[in-house]
Amino acid sequence: MIVSKNPDAFRVPLVCNVIAGNCRLSRFRRMIHSAALVSDLIVVVFDGSARKSLYDVAYQYGCRVVTSVWRNDFAYQRNIALSVTREYAAHLGVIVYVLWMDTDEWLRRDVAARIVSLMRAPRLKAFYLWQGSPARDGSFTLVPQVRIFPLLPGVVWEIPLHEQNLLSLERIGVQTEVTDLRIEHSGYWNEREVAAKNARNLEILRRRVMTDPDDAFSRQNYQNALNYHRAKRGI
Repeated sequence: MIVSKNPDAFRVPLVCNVIAGNCRLSRFRRMIHSAALVSDLIVVVFDGSARKSLYDVAYQYGCRVVTSVWRNDFAYQRNIALSVTREYAAHLGVIVYVLWMDTDEWLRRDVAARIVSLMRAPRLKAFYLWQGSPARDGSFTLVPQVRIFPLLPGVVWEIPLHEQNLLSLERIGVQTEVTDLRIEHSGYWNEREVAAKNARNLEILRRRVMTDPDDAFSRQNYQNALNYHRAKRGI
């Protein structure tokens, strides 16, 4: 019989996956610091544009760091993070869970504590968390996303932009559960940053709909990005 007074002794390992470019150092540090509250390991995939100070922060927190040249494909970068995580899981000899985060996000301490509790009995489910995004116009957007999931065989990221993990999770029969947990997101606060992201997204989506015209999800996202672009230009 195994006896432990530590409630985390039987917690399922959780690995945070992050993909990053040359982002703001303060945001990156905030994100990594909050992710460290819940993670047994943080995997960071840099796209080759990141400056040394970002690498330094990742190493300070003991992250597993990989550099993968940017290919205009977010799913590709996230799948590299999954590959590194699978190596870690194989070393442990157990199934691990993945939490994915972006560099302009962070976890409040109360949410982090609840995620730790969740990992004591996740029951091979995948979990929706809510991304909460304030904007300067006073609006606040909540978007449900599958943020925590078991890294089972067959789980992959698909679609280059607004990449999806749910498609593969559904194929292998993983059940999902909606939580009331929220990830804080500052990505809609600066209008210039939003416009720059949209310009990048527009090009990625344009290529996607040309190479895969049957992808209705990307076609709709392309139209949304195009509408935003035209509205900003007054077209």
